[in-house]
Amino acid sequence: MNLKIAVCDDNRNDREKLKSILTNYYMANDIELSVDLYAGGKEFLEHYRKSKDYQLVLLDIEMPEISGIEIAETIRTEIDRHVILIFISNYPQYMQDSFRVRPFQYITKPFVQEDIFNLMSNVVREIESSRIIYSLISTEKGDITINIRDLLYIEASDSRKNQLTFHFTDQVLTTKGTIAHWNEQLKDYNFYQSCRSILVNLLHIHYFEKGSIILKNGETVPVSRKKEKELKTLFLNTTIKLLNL
Repeated sequence: MNLKIAVCDDNRNDREKLKSILTNYYMANDIELSVDLYAGGKEFLEHYRKSKDYQLVLLDIEMPEISGIEIAETIRTEIDRHVILIFISNYPQYMQDSFRVRPFQYITKPFVQEDIFNLMSNVVREIESSRIIYSLISTEKGDITINIRDLLYIEASDSRKNQLTFHFTDQVLTTKGTIAHWNEQLKDYNFYQSCRSILVNLLHIHYFEKGSIILKNGETVPVSRKKEKELKTLFLNTTIKLLNL
């Protein structure tokens, strides 16, 4: 697992202390992680809007320019619905205000390494058990971590150049690779190759028309006649499983 973490806290000593503990966790548990530090909410949100590449965000609630709760509301509504949010606070009165942004947990200062280690173990288990799957793709902008749940479909946009286009709910990214490779990588995560050039996420299918799949966002992707019956069966089975959860 490659875990990308953001820490936003206006106190430099606290930021550095938390990064040190997180680095110790990585060394003790052999879990690869990287930690970016931010002194304020504006700087953090500006970067996050561009990259959208964090799986865990730790936010100090009390900061001068933008509070941690305000930052979290922006993240949930504009950037990433799934990222795990953890608040740093010594003030229990903020807990009620924070419920609407679904924080994973609170931590208090001064930081205690044992508590942070336990927290990180819970985060790792949450990511693994909830099948929040992240993967790294290389684009012209650099390596970007993607959330598979937000991926609508992958398109072989230029097979001669091994060029793929990843269509998300809120963006489109282009990278090198093959449909066959990603079909193997995503076979256990409700993806299906509907035709030679398309790998579609069953969870984003709305309905079928003859020779076409209509996605929940209104986009249309093709399905071959040979695969249409099997895909409809898989889609029905997946829907039934979700209803029974």
